Amino acid sequence: MKRAVRTPYQACKEAAEQLNQALKSVGIIASPSRVEIETHADGVRATRVAPPLLPPSQVARVKHAVEATRR
Repeated sequence: MKRAVRTPYQACKEAAEQLNQALKSVGIIASPSRVEIETHADGVRATRVAPPLLPPSQVARVKHAVEATRR
């Protein structure tokens, strides 16, 4: 039985969706995370998750949520 191969884009897309859900679960309404593909000068392609920009008040809310789960 063959396993489906995930591309870097698919893996980043899943991570972006998980991040969006996590932000929503702590009450943060923000623009969705994006998947960006960059091609460097040497031809190397990099795929990454670009999280939404959050104002300081929402960053503080995320910080408190993370600290609460660590305890």
